[in-house]
Amino acid sequence: RGAADPARAALETAIQHWVTAVNVQDMATLSATMTDDVELLDTNGTTTSGRESAAHRLRELASGGKLSVTTREISIQGDIAWQIVTLTQTRKNGDVQALGQALEIWKRVNGEWKLHRRMSGTPSVSLTRPSTDEPILDRPKD
Repeated sequence: RGAADPARAALETAIQHWVTAVNVQDMATLSATMTDDVELLDTNGTTTSGRESAAHRLRELASGGKLSVTTREISIQGDIAWQIVTLTQTRKNGDVQALGQALEIWKRVNGEWKLHRRMSGTPSVSLTRPSTDEPILDRPKD
C-alpha cells in the first residue's frame, strides 16, 4: 500500500508517537499508545503484560539510550497490523549500544492504532566484543 493510504498513515503516526514516548520516557503517552492487554516478549524469555507494567519496562529499556526504529515491513489487515523493524539503541554520546529486530502487532481500538504485542531481540544484544584471545566457541567444525 502506498503512503496515501489513510490507515497506513495513521499507523505510522501512532508508531512515531510510541517511539517518541519511549525515548522521552513519557509514561502517560506510552500508556495511551498501547492496548490494555499489551504484551512485550523478548529473547530472554521475559514477558511483560499490561499497560502499566509495559510502560515501566520500556522506561527501563530507554534509560540505556535512545531507541531508533527502522521499518522494514508494514502490513495491515482490517483492524490488525504488523510491523517488522530493525532496532538500534544508542548511548548519549552516539555510540551504538545494541542492535536487534522486532515484530510488532498493532490493533485498531476505537479508531486508534495501539501497540498490542511486541516480540523483540533487543536490547539484550550487546555489541561488546570478547577479547581476541578468548576461544571462539561457535566456529564450524571441519
